Amino acid sequence: MSVTEDPTATKQKMVEPLQLVYNEDEKLVLNPEALKVLRSIEDPMLVVAVVGAARTGKSYLMNCLAGGKKGFSVDSTIQSHTKGIWMWCQPLPQRPNEVLLLLDTEGLGDPEKGDIDNDHFIYSLAILLSSILIYNGQRNIDQQSLQDLHFVTELSKRIQMRSQPDVSNSWDFIRFFPEFVWLIRDFTLKLKIDGKAVTPNEYLEHRLKLKDGEKQDKEYNELRRCIRNNFPSRCCFVFPFPTTNDVEQLQELEDKDLNMDFVNERQSLINYIHTHNKVKRVGGQLVTGRRFAELTKSYVDMMANGVLPCVENSVAKLVEVENQAAADEALKFYNDEMKKISESGCLTMRKLVEYYNTKSIEAFNIFQKRCMNDDSGKHIEQLQEKMSSTYKSLMVEMKTKSQDECETLLKKVMSSIKENLTSKHYQRPGGFQELKKDLDKAIKEYEEKTKNLMEGCAVLSHFLEKEKHHFDHVQEIDSMLTEEQMRISAVEENLLNLKREIQKMEQERKASEEHRNKEIMDQIRKRFEDGKMCSMEELKEAMKHMMSEMEKYQDEGRKEDAERARQRYKYLKKKYEEASESSFVKFIRRLLRLFQSW
Repeated sequence: MSVTEDPTATKQKMVEPLQLVYNEDEKLVLNPEALKVLRSIEDPMLVVAVVGAARTGKSYLMNCLAGGKKGFSVDSTIQSHTKGIWMWCQPLPQRPNEVLLLLDTEGLGDPEKGDIDNDHFIYSLAILLSSILIYNGQRNIDQQSLQDLHFVTELSKRIQMRSQPDVSNSWDFIRFFPEFVWLIRDFTLKLKIDGKAVTPNEYLEHRLKLKDGEKQDKEYNELRRCIRNNFPSRCCFVFPFPTTNDVEQLQELEDKDLNMDFVNERQSLINYIHTHNKVKRVGGQLVTGRRFAELTKSYVDMMANGVLPCVENSVAKLVEVENQAAADEALKFYNDEMKKISESGCLTMRKLVEYYNTKSIEAFNIFQKRCMNDDSGKHIEQLQEKMSSTYKSLMVEMKTKSQDECETLLKKVMSSIKENLTSKHYQRPGGFQELKKDLDKAIKEYEEKTKNLMEGCAVLSHFLEKEKHHFDHVQEIDSMLTEEQMRISAVEENLLNLKREIQKMEQERKASEEHRNKEIMDQIRKRFEDGKMCSMEELKEAMKHMMSEMEKYQDEGRKEDAERARQRYKYLKKKYEEASESSFVKFIRRLLRLFQSW
């Protein structure tokens, strides 16, 4: 498999398909090379999977969606050609920030395989991974074609939505299942019902109506219920015979050699897929190539270990992996940036705080770009604690270094004053005036030399406090001082100014950190709101669908089915209410308390 760089985007373009899942010793196994390719893709993905009977042209269809005649292996012999699941990533010209991921699955009912469980594993996986599922059928929608979809009735036995399932476990399918597209190949019937022309979508809905109550209709109805109840969105495309020529050469034929109705319907399908907004999401959050790889690995590992693939557990694991990686990436950036500033030499407290706050915000930006919504806020808290620890350690280190440097400078500029104090040179008439003049000069020289050192004020303030009694003693014995001069200390004004400067810096530090916390909180709030909004929209769509199905069942006179649809609607509505403003407020309040403690 070769990969080339797309010059118009940062994502990679696969020049040919690659096997994603294959069978080994009757178990599904992932191709590490395919996972590597997926993990390199940072863009959201529109995931289209095709399922259907063996040798019905699924691979040809996927090549058309990829925009070419070749790609997925196509064979016209009686032997099934596609094994496992193959994938092909292609850019979407109409949406440059998204990727089209095509999944071609091996055919249902392959007599050479003879393993019905393998079919169920493959198609359960296709449903879990796709955002659009295409069922590639033939001729028309009849009982036989519906029976080919019998795996749909097994979904509740093959897929688990929550780690602790209950009677409503399958009721959540509608929230996570893909859009269902029924594609009918070699369609020869007229699209009419009771003499009235209908659309392909109306034809599909008509064929999904239930029959009244004979025992033999139980399987008939169950298949239809499963499709109607589990797939929130459905549509249909009907393809006539592509050509009167040898269809074995279909892959090689030009459009001019094909039935124009076939070409037009094929283009309608391509346009539908390429312009569709059904990007893959889990829990309301976009699935990138990297996230898709983690989900696929999680599902396949469960199946290989004989465990039902659980959506809730897989999403929770994905959130943990993504958020830990996001926190690690943000922390590395922050530590590298703080290391640079620590090696830069002289630095004032004001500049260090400003730098710390700026880099904290940038680090959280990095975290927010990659993370997934997590109501616990665990990784946000861990990231802040580690950044704060790094900052405090750096602060101690730089303060110690600055203090040593300032004390050395202070000792030098104050050396002559200390000598004069020791020798009692100032203890004479006029000595205080001389001391004050020398002290003012030394302080001015010191402040000039330490203006870029963070401990300049603190070291000087400590020195003046410590030596104040010596200066006051000189003042007391100077008999030439007036009464007014006796009331003025040699260092009090300097001490007062230093304390004001230190207090000002502390106020600036607090204001700067409050601004930083607000900016970070705004980031988190927006990200949470965006993710929650998408999740709420998914629930609203599911509620809308169940209401529509309830009304259809009522129109069909199916009271029991209408009541079941109403119960599912109530269940989804409750989920919607639980996921609404209250949980958001609770999450934000917890984060506010967290930030206030920092």
